[in-house]
Amino acid sequence: MVVPQPGRAFYAVFVETLTFLFTDIEGSTALLQRLGESQYAQVLADHHALVRSGLAAHGGEEVDTQGDAFFAVFSSPTACVAAAIEIQRALAARTWPGGEHVRVRMGIYTGEASRTATGFVGLDVHRAARLAAVAHGGQVVLSETAAALVRDSLPPGTSLRDLGVHRLKDLGRPQRIFQLQAAGLRAEFPPLRSLGNPALPNNLPAQLSAFIGRDRELAEVRALTGSSRLVTLTGAGGAGKTRLALQMAAELLDGSGDGVWLVEMAPIFDGEAVPSAISEVLGIGEQPGRAVLDGLLDALAFQHVLIVLDNCEHLIGTCAKTADAILRRCPGVHLLATSREPLGIGGETIYRVPSLSLPGPDDVAPGSCDAVALFVERAREQGVDLSAGEKTVPLMVSVCRRLDGLPLAIELAAARLRLLSLTGLHDRLDQRFRLLTGGSRTALARQQTLRATVDWSYSLLNAAEKSLLRLLSVFAESFDLDAVEGVCAAGDIGAFDVADLLGSLVDKSLVVAEPAGDVRYRLLETIRQFASERLVEAGEEAAAAAAAAHGRHFLLLAETAAPHLTGPDQGRWFARLDADYANLRRAAEYAASDPDGTAQVLRFAAALHGYWLARSHNRETLGLLLPVLDRPEACEDPGLFCAALVTVACIAQFVELAPARRCGEQAVKLARQLHDDRLLIDALSTLCGVYFFAGEPGRGLPLCREAVERARQFGDDVLLGHSLMIFLLSNDPIEQAQTGRLLAEAIACAQRSGNQLLRLFLHNNAAVQALSAGDIPAARGHLEQAAEAAQAIGQEDPAVGANLGWVRREEGDLDGARSAFEASLRISRRNGEQPVVSCASLGLACLAADRGEWGRAAMLHGVAQAVLDRSGGPWQDLEGRYRQDSLAAVRAHLGGEQFDRAYAKGMTLSTYEGLPSHLS
Repeated sequence: MVVPQPGRAFYAVFVETLTFLFTDIEGSTALLQRLGESQYAQVLADHHALVRSGLAAHGGEEVDTQGDAFFAVFSSPTACVAAAIEIQRALAARTWPGGEHVRVRMGIYTGEASRTATGFVGLDVHRAARLAAVAHGGQVVLSETAAALVRDSLPPGTSLRDLGVHRLKDLGRPQRIFQLQAAGLRAEFPPLRSLGNPALPNNLPAQLSAFIGRDRELAEVRALTGSSRLVTLTGAGGAGKTRLALQMAAELLDGSGDGVWLVEMAPIFDGEAVPSAISEVLGIGEQPGRAVLDGLLDALAFQHVLIVLDNCEHLIGTCAKTADAILRRCPGVHLLATSREPLGIGGETIYRVPSLSLPGPDDVAPGSCDAVALFVERAREQGVDLSAGEKTVPLMVSVCRRLDGLPLAIELAAARLRLLSLTGLHDRLDQRFRLLTGGSRTALARQQTLRATVDWSYSLLNAAEKSLLRLLSVFAESFDLDAVEGVCAAGDIGAFDVADLLGSLVDKSLVVAEPAGDVRYRLLETIRQFASERLVEAGEEAAAAAAAAHGRHFLLLAETAAPHLTGPDQGRWFARLDADYANLRRAAEYAASDPDGTAQVLRFAAALHGYWLARSHNRETLGLLLPVLDRPEACEDPGLFCAALVTVACIAQFVELAPARRCGEQAVKLARQLHDDRLLIDALSTLCGVYFFAGEPGRGLPLCREAVERARQFGDDVLLGHSLMIFLLSNDPIEQAQTGRLLAEAIACAQRSGNQLLRLFLHNNAAVQALSAGDIPAARGHLEQAAEAAQAIGQEDPAVGANLGWVRREEGDLDGARSAFEASLRISRRNGEQPVVSCASLGLACLAADRGEWGRAAMLHGVAQAVLDRSGGPWQDLEGRYRQDSLAAVRAHLGGEQFDRAYAKGMTLSTYEGLPSHLS
């Protein structure tokens, strides 16, 4: 695949009903300290061997092992019980070093889970783990469902003992728990370590809804509580701070101290009442004539407790003062606070609660992420079964993404499924503040609708903070401090105030700071929509002024970058523009929507030519620029108009040849009239490239010859290198010696200028020429050079991948070829580069034939041809040759009638339907 210039995998998640076994050694840390590392290592090895032997004997599948803990699954609950008995007996019969006893607690739970690439996921997996956690060493406990299933098939001499109803540490509904009793197993144990155990004093409230996911966050907060006596969970309204704090408090409740106590600040409006609220929860009486805080501090001085201070933001000053006094006077007290901004005192560790996890770009099981899992579970609680299939999973992921992974927003959306279909909900999310209402009646008023929870945070801001938040809504995705200063420093916001105000909004969890590399900021989409509404309410003039300031700032960025996009700083500037691509596009779109913005759009087109070319934002850029070129006022500055025509022609040749030809021809004509050599050279070589892709290289050859001659006289390495590249493509009859000389000259131009993008294209196209000549080592060498250049500018070039596929196929590496073609297809389909999509599809068709998959090969050949037909171009020589050879072989094996049917079917399919499911 020659280039003169430049899917998400959804799998159905199948739910299985299984029996889970969780085990771990009780007191393993103390055992390690008593035995020492060497003896403990042997104990651990022997323990693992006994557990694995028992699992294997009864058909158990080991899923995960961490330290001394095992997680296994069984298809039969009876087999799981038998395995647990065998393992416990083996552990009890073993003689351990130093006369120690290795006591293992076990939990057996029957429920549902989904098998994914990363293991089993599902609520019942978490419940099973928490069931095991309430047991004691040597004890085997069962959930009510597991007990019911095994009651009539227990081994002789085995029975179940009803231990009653208990609250597990997931804070969910109480569960009935049973103890397995069998010969050789210990029968008597202390009360379970459930939340009703008097040894675990607490006032943690039961939660009607299950706690979903958050494993990483729980681990991170647990680590922080081990090193800091005050950890404050901050985050946007609806981020799940309270629920995470409650779950963390339950996890930390181990019976070693004086308990865990929740103090809710939401009902309190008088800041002076904070010490009284804490005292009341802990049962500390007030002393006449003495300050409440002093009495509280005296009572806490010798206690070891964890106090959860929930929802502190509206009482931030008094909460901070009280917390500071407790930290100074009460060394055994730990505090876990939730607030939309930090308390701001010494000794505080801040943990910003992120949104729920969403699928990554390469996640093969998107339905297993926390956000989607919450959505599915809350929908189930509403009586709606969202089966995880190929159609529903993409919609669920999209809903959760558009709601920023915010737990409150997801729960409110799931509640709407009582009235709307999943598709209907998805299509209405642009009106989220009207749609997402009707939360739990028991929740705080500000948490019953999405608007209320955001409005609560907004009401706590001062006037300048409100003003800045409104203005920040003009940004798309992320932005940096320079941009905020450039766009928002006006009116009541001074340039020197911006940094402090922005920092305050970060502290108040209304702006997210992303510290990777240079710090960038962003608004959650929910916050952005709310702020945008407030900006509109401030008046049309204010909204228009903000958008205009945004446009001026990012046009300045584009025009500052333009001179660097073809030189040695190319990679750095591409990365800089990548970071603000969404803002550049929004600024250009705003200008395009303004009748007076035509010149501004054309300036974007001229400045970002090299960037758009490199990053293949082809179809969306074409849709933005083409309508503006047709405006009468577009011609008012002929030089600017001509530069924009060249940009559009260059981009359109990969998407739609008709406008590429029209704009290219118009650009050449206008550049001649302007006597602008630089524009003319660029226009000539661009039009030549358009003719090449249209299958008319002879028509473009004189133009490119002229471009080369003019570029040599002009003395610009970039223009000359680009012109030579197109000339080499268009003039196949050039003698081999001349080809080598011209290629060396072009590569030297790229090296001198530091233009890695040009170097990438040159080596890629040289690889195609080497492939055509049968010189496979030379082709591979050029592709390695192209890949090196691509890496230097952070480029994903699908044409290089497609050509690598052909090289590997020639080398006999069919698996490697398939990987290369599939990678090329993913990138080109995402970028909208139809010629490369057709080339990669053709490669997969040829590979299917190579493997003897004749019917599939015929169908894929049809897919590849249909894609090429839509792009309007012919097959290039190399691909055409490969195609003809493969088609002949496929037709010979299938016969004409069967071949025609499969080929015709492929012509009706898209690449999403006709190619492997993991590319869809």
